[in-house]
Amino acid sequence: MRTELSSVSGHTARVVPVPITGAPTGEGPVTWGQWAIRAAMLDMEPDDHGTNIRVLHPIAPAVAPKTALTAVRGLLSVYDSLRTRIVIGDDKTMRQHLDSEGTHDVCVFEAEDADAADALARQIEKQWHAVSFAYDREWPIRTALIQVDGRIVHAVMVLSHIASDALGLSLVHRTFAALLDGADPAVLRKDSPGFQPLAEAAYQASEKGRKRDEAARRHWRQALRDCPERLFERREGAAPEFRQAVLASPPLPAALEVLSDRWQVPSSAILLAAASTVMARQSGSDRCVLQVMVSNRFLPHLRETVSPITLEGLFIVDVGEDGFEAVARRAARSAMKTYYHAYYDKAVLNEDLRKDAGERGAGADLTCWYNDLRDMTARTRTTDVREHQAGRVTESFIEWGERLGAQSQTSLAWHMYSSAHLMPLTLTVDTSLIDEAATEAMLYGFESLIVDAAAATTAVTP
Repeated sequence: MRTELSSVSGHTARVVPVPITGAPTGEGPVTWGQWAIRAAMLDMEPDDHGTNIRVLHPIAPAVAPKTALTAVRGLLSVYDSLRTRIVIGDDKTMRQHLDSEGTHDVCVFEAEDADAADALARQIEKQWHAVSFAYDREWPIRTALIQVDGRIVHAVMVLSHIASDALGLSLVHRTFAALLDGADPAVLRKDSPGFQPLAEAAYQASEKGRKRDEAARRHWRQALRDCPERLFERREGAAPEFRQAVLASPPLPAALEVLSDRWQVPSSAILLAAASTVMARQSGSDRCVLQVMVSNRFLPHLRETVSPITLEGLFIVDVGEDGFEAVARRAARSAMKTYYHAYYDKAVLNEDLRKDAGERGAGADLTCWYNDLRDMTARTRTTDVREHQAGRVTESFIEWGERLGAQSQTSLAWHMYSSAHLMPLTLTVDTSLIDEAATEAMLYGFESLIVDAAAATTAVTP
């Protein structure tokens, strides 16, 4: 256990070694998803801890420490990704190493009562999130258990992104809950239809995997030929600096539901259309290009996978003068191609795009990102406690976070979330390209497009 993790907010943990023996082992090439996230981490160093993800798991009713520790051991037995290290060789080649044996140190903290345990869980997550993993030497998971009066009431896990993407966390939650209830980890592992990472890498190297990769890369190369070289211009003398703004909007969830129902357009496409429209206004370009994060879990062998299988899909839509509904319908059609062509070898695609850019003299702008996380069963983002109190927020508001560290090849990044009563969305921007005032205008413009269109649709409905 790294000593800097065992003391949090005045509490010092008891470190309990959890031995793992006899589990599957192996070594081989990384998966496309492992390569993509590890490459992004290298680009973000020393701020790569920003990619860490978390699981906050309240345990009710409380359980004995032995039960919780057994469940933790079982979780590492079910999912190989939690025992997988990524090693980069002298030739820069990445390989995955799955360990069959080792020790996972669990920090057990004491809290005075349930409220104190909840507060401590948030403090543990915040402190641990800010510490990078040693990806080639340690397993990509940290676990804390919090007990009150000798019973475990909360589990906190911080995972490296090389272990899972955000949607995989719902599977971690579900499996951990089953293990706490006494499920057999061997049965859970056997019954899961999802690939383990080494099996996924083998599929990607197969003829079927190679054909899917080639089709996806061909789509990207053809689609990018007529896209803008640059969407946003950096102010002279300004250095890249990143900030994140959060919009909390009480009317947005209901308005989105109204539009989706009346237009018969998926809500995901309406959100993409709104983001594209305000980006077009800000950039002065009629064509919006976004890298949309696609879970790839519609593929049967990936549905139950805990691994970074989410990859970027290429989304392109033209924002014309024919109204927001027309843009939403074009976005829905474009999104289908985006989703289908989002499982590929990014290392090879990057080489393809570099070659194409060299032939044309410049490449398309691929620095704008979009991630719709509303369908996560484990809601991992909140604005603040007001989200969980009905009627507490009556007016939309924007809050700014602290300045962020380096972001990998980013002009802006949208993230959509669900919460109890709001639909918070964040916009992370390079303020040397898009300043704070323009960012707020984009967020409020996004909201207005959807809310005003819903109001207009309702007004003309018989």
